Amino acid sequence: MQNMFKNVHSKRFLLTYLGLVVFLLLLFLTLNQQQPVDIPKTDRSMVTVFDPTVEVPQFLAYSTDNTVFTNDALTGKWSFVFIPSADCLDCDAVFRVLRNLKDGLADRSVQLVVSTTDLQSDKLLGLSQLQNLDARIITPSGSLKEQEEWTAFFTTSSSFSYQDLNHTVFLINPKAMLVAGFQAPFTSVFIRQSFIQLRSQYALKH
Repeated sequence: MQNMFKNVHSKRFLLTYLGLVVFLLLLFLTLNQQQPVDIPKTDRSMVTVFDPTVEVPQFLAYSTDNTVFTNDALTGKWSFVFIPSADCLDCDAVFRVLRNLKDGLADRSVQLVVSTTDLQSDKLLGLSQLQNLDARIITPSGSLKEQEEWTAFFTTSSSFSYQDLNHTVFLINPKAMLVAGFQAPFTSVFIRQSFIQLRSQYALKH
């Protein structure tokens, strides 16, 4: 009789233990379900998230050291892309934000890309060196029309006007897909926090 009671208690303990394990497993899975990107309401006007993401078109550009820069240079890394205006009035402020952003992330899988024209390249190179900005400064190759097509991608795909480009930093994921656009006034802290959320969501999908 005593052995029978022991067996009953053992079975109850085993069932209770298994039930607890199942409960904790379900709780863990629930907490780790994919969460939507949570951008504070007060800051949502500063970021546009593209869902679905938009594929960056094929392009050819050259860095200031004359190395080739194509779509391949965007794959495998997260890229923040800035396209300044001809007068580059806001470059100094944006470069400071980008420098602080890169320093704050300290991540080799993140690169900064500044797309410019032949007339701007020397000026932007000097400004980037002055700001100690570790960025790839590129100049699209080809005819004027082909260069305009590269710029037009960021306006037509994101519904931004051409005038807004010099106030916007674009984010491209490691598959060379346009993910988001950050509109000024922004801070490096805000962009970094948003990026971490977007990167986490990307990791869950891939």
